[in-house]
Formats: sequence, structure tokens, C-alpha cells
Amino acid sequence: MRSIFKFINIAAIILFLSVSFVSCLSTADLDYSPIENQISNGRYDEASYKLHEMHDYYYGPHDKVLSYLDMGILQHFAGDYEKSNDNLAKAEVEIQKNFTKSISQAVGSILINDNVTDYPGETYEDIYTNIFMCLNYIHLYKIEDAMVEIRRFDNKMKLVGKEYQTVIDSQKASVSYDFARTELDCVDSEVKFHNSALARYLSLLLYRTAGDFDAARIDLEKINDAFKFQPTLYNFSKPQNLEEELVLPEDNARVNFVCFTGKSPVKVEEVIRIPFANAYYKFAIPIMDHRPTNIRAIQAVLTNAETGKVYKVNLHAIESIDNIASDTYKQHFATIYARAVIRSVGKAATSGAYEIASRVTDDTQLSDLFKVLNFFSQISTEITERADVRISRYFPGYASVAGITIPEGFYNVDINFYNESKRKVYTHSIENVYAFVGELNLLEATYQH
Repeated sequence: MRSIFKFINIAAIILFLSVSFVSCLSTADLDYSPIENQISNGRYDEASYKLHEMHDYYYGPHDKVLSYLDMGILQHFAGDYEKSNDNLAKAEVEIQKNFTKSISQAVGSILINDNVTDYPGETYEDIYTNIFMCLNYIHLYKIEDAMVEIRRFDNKMKLVGKEYQTVIDSQKASVSYDFARTELDCVDSEVKFHNSALARYLSLLLYRTAGDFDAARIDLEKINDAFKFQPTLYNFSKPQNLEEELVLPEDNARVNFVCFTGKSPVKVEEVIRIPFANAYYKFAIPIMDHRPTNIRAIQAVLTNAETGKVYKVNLHAIESIDNIASDTYKQHFATIYARAVIRSVGKAATSGAYEIASRVTDDTQLSDLFKVLNFFSQISTEITERADVRISRYFPGYASVAGITIPEGFYNVDINFYNESKRKVYTHSIENVYAFVGELNLLEATYQH
């Protein structure tokens, strides 16, 4: 008898330690306020420094992609374009590596949860990496390198609407559990995103600057197509007077603006429990949580430093990164959902088997053992079934653009952001900007609220 109870105690200790270890692998509830507070005040250099200082708090051994993405985006908005490109390039490399690792790490995710795998990156994170690297190169006056990033973005986009849709359809077909379908609708998982108006806008400006007006005209057509054929993603009016961007004035300078507002969505855990015999199925699913912005209008005011003449232009939305992030997430969600179903069924079946064994055996000691195993199996399920809510947090939510033709010379520029009450809530000032004739004069600002 003593040997049986000794075994029970040992089993209980092993299970307890195992559960404790695994729980450490789950995504923790982290406090992002030290970084968010700096962002709210527009201090992106301090935000990136703080992120570097607290790196080990925010990122684990499986979070290299997140680490590089977050730092790269913050450095971009801080104006540290070289370092931003370095980190974004590293993120892109790790995303490719993790895509090939996903098969070998699948066993751990099925047995425990998705947090034990290397974060592979969301599709939108991968494709917008190239867009922000393009912007970095523009600010560094490396136009050819900027064009390379646009072409690399275009190559990735060709995969979004083809290969990934096949994966989605196969994963949807594999989830045939009626009880699961009633709890969480995963039917509408068709990826609609296949064309980025923001990327085409930047490409148009680059081709125009290079004098390739035919290619620029094609990009304008693709911008029109983005709004026409993706209405759920571009559910706002197309920017006005885009045709003006096809002409590069000979005697005046053309100044263009790209402004970012809001924040990209984050993931939150949604837990579903379904009773099953004397156990239950527990699903922990990562759901996109939107972070809306209160910015409703943006205006750029340019004051000629010599004459004092003032020029104004209103910016208009060209891209909802928020919409696109949610749409492309469907590519991974079908797979995540299928794994959660398989994992939940397996864990519930294990608990149920222990419970049945404890009732059918005539040996009291064995019955007690199975009860202990059942108890710890259910606790293990409760603790280890955690959603993988990892995602980059510092991409913006929306992009707006505008262009204006003005005389060549020095300007002081104020980019004003207005809320829904038409009250100015933030001004991004840039002094002594020289607007060159025949060049790409691109100014950028952000207000992530």
C-alpha cells in the first residue's frame, strides 16, 4: 500500500512541476506602458531605448521576429533609418527561417500550446517590413534600394492570394467538429487582400522621380483597382487628385506627404469551454483586437522661409493597415484553430480516460491513483491551454497621403492632426526643409493615437 501511495505522491510532484514549467512558457501578461507612454508623447528614440533596456522582459527565446520588428519600427519613427533597416532585414530573415521550422515544432504546439514555437510572424508584418524599409531608403536618398523593396513586396503579394488560400481551405476542411463550429465561426476565411494602395503610391512616386511615367501610370491604375476590388479593406474614399502625381513640374517642386496614425491590432485570448462527460474541452484562441484612432483629419502647412507665403494641403487615407492585418490573419487562423481543436480533444480525452479508469477498477489504490492523475490532467489543461497572443505592437493602423506643388526653396512645415471634434491634438514640426525641383521630396509624420 505504501508503495502505491508513494507512487501517487511522486506522480503528483512530477505533474505539478511539469505544469509549472509549461506555464512559464505561456505568453505572460506584460506591461507595455513604459513603451506606450513614450510613444504617446512622440518620443520614439526614448521608446526604442527603453525597449532595448527591457528586452529580456518582453521577449523570450522564441520571440526573435517580434524583437526585430518592434525595434525596427520604433527606430523608423525615431528617424534612425539605418538601424531600422538592419532590424527589419533581420526580422525578414527570421520569418523565413521560422516558416521552415514550423513543421518540426508542430508536435510541441499540439501537446502544449503555440507559445512553445518560434513566432513565425503574421503575413502583414512580413509584407509591411518591405514597405517600411522602402521608406527608410527614401529618407536615406537611396532610390534604387527603395525600388528593390517595392519589388520584393510585390513578389510576396503574389503568394498571399494563391498559396495561402490553399492552406486555409485545407485547414477549414480538417475541422469537422460540429461542437467547435457552433462556438467559433471560422467559415469566412477567404483572404481578400491582394494589392496595397500604399505600396503602389510609393512605387508611383519612385517611378515618377526616375522619369518612368508609363510605370507610374500603371501604379495609379493599381491604386484604383485596390479600392475597386477590395471594398471591405478600402472602406473609405480614395485620395483626391492622385492624377496630379503623374506630372513632375519643371519649374516648381513637388512635395509629398505620408502620415501614419493609430495602432495596428493586437491579439487577445478568447477562452471557450464545452462540457464533455465529467471533463471539458477548453479552447484558447487568439482573436484580433482593434485599437481605433481618434484622428479624423490631417493637414500640412508649409511656410516659405524667405517669402513667408503659406501653402496648405489636406491628407487623405490611402490604407488601413488595421483592416489588412485582420484580413491576412485569416491565413494563420485556420491552422491555429485546427491545432486548438486537436489539442483540446486530446487533453479532454486523457482526463476522461483517467476518470473512467478510476470508476471501473476494483482496486481502491489504483482508483485513487487515477483520480490523482485525472485531477492533475485537468489542472494541466487549464494552465497549459493558452492562446498565442504574440504580435508586433508598434506598426501604425492607418496611412494617409497628399501632394502639393510649391516654389523651390526652404520651408518650415507643420503637420497638424485633428480629432473627431475638429480640435488640433498634435503638431509634427519640421524646420528648414528644402523642396527640390525634379526630386522626390517626401515628408513623413506619425501620431499613434
